[in-house]
Amino acid sequence: MKLSGVTPCMLLTAGCQAAYVQFLDCTDRENASSLIPESFRAAVVPRADAFDWRFDVIVGQIGRNACEVDSADLLPRFTVVDYGHDSEQVSGQIVNMSCYTNERLGSRAKFAIASTFNRSALLDTFRTTLELTSKDNATLSCIRAILTPAAPKTIRLLSLWLPITTFALACIAACWPAKSTHSENTRIARPIDLIAYIQFIFFSGAFSLQYPGFFQPLVGLCSWSTLMLPAGVVEATSPYARAGVQDGIYEHNGTITGAPGLELLTQMTGSPVKRQSWMNTLVLSLLVFFFLYIAVYISNRLTHTSKDVEFRYATLASQLKNQYWAVVRLFLSCFMLPLSAWATYQFHEGYVFGYQTSIMAMLVLILLLSSFWWSWSQDSEMGSLIVQRPSRLDAHKKGGSQYYALVLFSLMLLRGSIIGGMQTYTSVQIGILLGCEVIQLASMSYWTGFSCFISLSGTLCVSKLALFSLNIGFLPGVADHSGRMLVAYIILCGHLVILVCIFLLPTAFDLIKLAHRSYHIRSVDVDKEGSVPVGQSFQLFVLSLAQHQKAVRSVPPDPVFAFKQSSHFQPDPKKLLLEMIMKREADIFSQETVDTMTPEVLSGFLKEVQGEFDAVDLCKDPKVFTDSSSTLVDSKEPSFGIKPVTETSFNDLAAHLLSEDNLAVRSKPLHHDLDRPVNEYFISSSHNTYLLGRQVATRSKLEGYVTTLSKGCRSVEVDCWDGRDGQPIVKHGYSLTKSISFRSVVATIKEHAFAASDLPLWLSLEVHCSPPQRDIMARVMLDIFGTSLVTEPLPGASQALPSPNQLRGRILLKVKFAPNVDIQDTNRDLLQDLAVYGAGKRLPRDGVFDTNRNFIYSVSETNLKKHTANKKPLGMKDTNHMIRVYPDPNRVDSSNFDPLKCWGHGLQMVALNYQTDDFHMSLNRALFHGSGGYVLKSQPEPKQIRMQVDILMVRGSSKLDPIYVEIELLAPNTLSPRVRTTTMPAQGTDVVFDQNLTVSIETKYPSLAFLQWSVKTESGVQMSSGLAKVDSLRKGYRPLPLRGKSRSDMRDGELFCKINPEAM
Repeated sequence: MKLSGVTPCMLLTAGCQAAYVQFLDCTDRENASSLIPESFRAAVVPRADAFDWRFDVIVGQIGRNACEVDSADLLPRFTVVDYGHDSEQVSGQIVNMSCYTNERLGSRAKFAIASTFNRSALLDTFRTTLELTSKDNATLSCIRAILTPAAPKTIRLLSLWLPITTFALACIAACWPAKSTHSENTRIARPIDLIAYIQFIFFSGAFSLQYPGFFQPLVGLCSWSTLMLPAGVVEATSPYARAGVQDGIYEHNGTITGAPGLELLTQMTGSPVKRQSWMNTLVLSLLVFFFLYIAVYISNRLTHTSKDVEFRYATLASQLKNQYWAVVRLFLSCFMLPLSAWATYQFHEGYVFGYQTSIMAMLVLILLLSSFWWSWSQDSEMGSLIVQRPSRLDAHKKGGSQYYALVLFSLMLLRGSIIGGMQTYTSVQIGILLGCEVIQLASMSYWTGFSCFISLSGTLCVSKLALFSLNIGFLPGVADHSGRMLVAYIILCGHLVILVCIFLLPTAFDLIKLAHRSYHIRSVDVDKEGSVPVGQSFQLFVLSLAQHQKAVRSVPPDPVFAFKQSSHFQPDPKKLLLEMIMKREADIFSQETVDTMTPEVLSGFLKEVQGEFDAVDLCKDPKVFTDSSSTLVDSKEPSFGIKPVTETSFNDLAAHLLSEDNLAVRSKPLHHDLDRPVNEYFISSSHNTYLLGRQVATRSKLEGYVTTLSKGCRSVEVDCWDGRDGQPIVKHGYSLTKSISFRSVVATIKEHAFAASDLPLWLSLEVHCSPPQRDIMARVMLDIFGTSLVTEPLPGASQALPSPNQLRGRILLKVKFAPNVDIQDTNRDLLQDLAVYGAGKRLPRDGVFDTNRNFIYSVSETNLKKHTANKKPLGMKDTNHMIRVYPDPNRVDSSNFDPLKCWGHGLQMVALNYQTDDFHMSLNRALFHGSGGYVLKSQPEPKQIRMQVDILMVRGSSKLDPIYVEIELLAPNTLSPRVRTTTMPAQGTDVVFDQNLTVSIETKYPSLAFLQWSVKTESGVQMSSGLAKVDSLRKGYRPLPLRGKSRSDMRDGELFCKINPEAM
């Protein structure tokens, strides 16, 4: 493999050269006097209105000496077909004749012929027939060829440098270390779309079609996006001749020879063929991957100033790891199509290079597929890097961004495979590739709505489909020579318009705005190092409050509430917050002075606005005082300035409103009745608790039980199998997961069972053990759990199941009921005998439930959908049975299903993968928040829920992009329309909105209604969010916690708002 000459300099400075012209011999070989052409070479000199041609023709005669031919008896005659003209007869002149003799081949004559063709277009391709005739008009020799003069230098430079320049600018915009920018995801997705489009330009000349001669050389100049070699001379390994490259003629292959277009295009552009093309693409992709990795990391570092984060080499590995998935997605977006094209081309030409190449091609395809599947399944936000404006994705299609990304990547792989593997099936190849474009267009309209067609990405998709469909004109027999030239003109002009209008101009516009914004922010930062004028400092907040860009030099004092300012005032978010509250609650605070309020006013505010009736007078509650004095907890007053109880500080009120004690989500439910039978509760349940990752090829660990129980889960799963040493083990079946001992699992559960909640704990045992090891399991649990294990029915609970209060601190077993065994004989199985209240069964298909005793029926999510497809109740009412629903086995990535629908059907145990902290797990956490793992079910009751949520401020945001806040209500089978604020610029960690939102929903399950709040960038990328039950929210001015995409327990700021469950 020749890589020594491969450098970026060569890539960017190489021009397009010519090569030997291929020809077809149309001579009548049966004529003994015929001159058989053996070589045909052309050179051209362009003039303003014509082309001066010179042809070198080498001929021989069968059984005769070709040198004996008299050139004076020969007359060259050309039949020329070009664009816009009918066939034209052009004469030529033999200007020189020479002869040479070879011992093996004999004598050969070489003629130099001159002629002039009229010039009819900017880019010309001449379909030419050269005939050497005698004086009596008999044809002695016939040659057919396609002659294409090299395009003007300006057009060649434009074809080479316009895509390179546009791509470079798009990359600069994508990596711009701006602290505040709009449409960040659009800037990242644009170079991905651009490189894919440039590769589309290159591969549009790689089909085995009949192109006009100038088309392939011009689109071949985009080979830098795929190959590691520049456009240049034909390589030595080419089956065609190697000389004659400076004659100003493009070599045209596809029209005459019918050879595979992918190989011909690479030869035409001077790139190595077949294996070398593929290997060079692979090397190029690895280099891009490396530099992309470094670029993403550097860009990430530059977005943080030294004040934000201090660089440490100890954290370098973790910081690089955080960028890994983004780099993998960008890398796959750039090179999945060319790598799959060259890899599948090895199968097409496998008979030439043998099986070694095919094996390597298979390895490349396997690596592509595995890396794509791994990265796609790792991150549900994958589409945010390859989809421009992901906010257009339909909100009602959960995971839309991820599945849209799956479609896009699958189409990349399919396109590459069709381009490389179907070179000899021209019509089928074009048809399938057109189908790919239609599928992508349909997917875009499905996931993003028809409004996508007015966006740049939608316009790009439609334009690609239109331009690609024009390739039908290059199919053999569809259009004549002039028609194919017209199609080529239209396609090249279309490529130019798309590169300029869809990519270059928007990128240049973004760069101008980014540069201006960076200069403005840098100017503000410089001023902040010294004293900041009041007008300029307030300007940043007034921009948010007033939603305009007018500079404010001064702020007049408010008649209701005024701040004490100095000439060097620094804006205080607490004071801005208080100002908004004071304006909103002017009826309560209208009589107050600048700094203090009376206890009566404070009490009225807490009762009427905050709904805190238990704490009638906050000033008399000793819990909020630091000592026996009358100052609030967070008061900053010095000891000599302590105010009496009649003068409560507004700063203290602001500190209280922003404190943990004032969170909007209650720490405990208002009403928590735990005296009903246990089957009347939703129970927090875990699926495959012993796993920490995927369902396959992972390790079973005790940490899974520790983590899950610490989160308040009250039903864990233990999958038991026979151990080789006679002791039962815990593992996930035949899924290549490593095992742990059953005894260690039981001991861990015993230690952590009631660490977070003392309400009863269920062990869902999936037993695959032999009878001897089943007995061992039973005895291990009796030994370790001791009296905590429920081994016999509780007294007084013969008819109904016991309540959670009666079962506090107890452990119950769920064991599948042995089939074909009489109930009266179940005491022979010690393990099953321990399942006092938890005998397990599969959910019956006919809906007929056992009436002899209570069971816990198990059902998968898919089978549950079948049972509930007719929207009829499951028939569980007035029974003591419970149902446990678990994820489908095909969720190998440990993803979760929607628990809301299951709760709507009254299912008690909805088992989720606790190791996957996704949106559905957030719903589960919100339902059981503060409940100890048991939530009493409510009867369906149609109700209209309306909430007014006034968005005041986002505090502690880790991003500096323009943002907006979005809220919605969720209930089983129902979603409210999402409502949002306007987008506000982020000039710091606190962003002021001061906007009112109202959202409503009608549902039969008001106790299962949830409020979701999200903070998103202007492009629709979610930065942080939160979720809570509606009846868990407290009224008044309160902070709602925000968590990042990982939804971990670590906060990512808070959303301060006013909540009113009953909108006025």
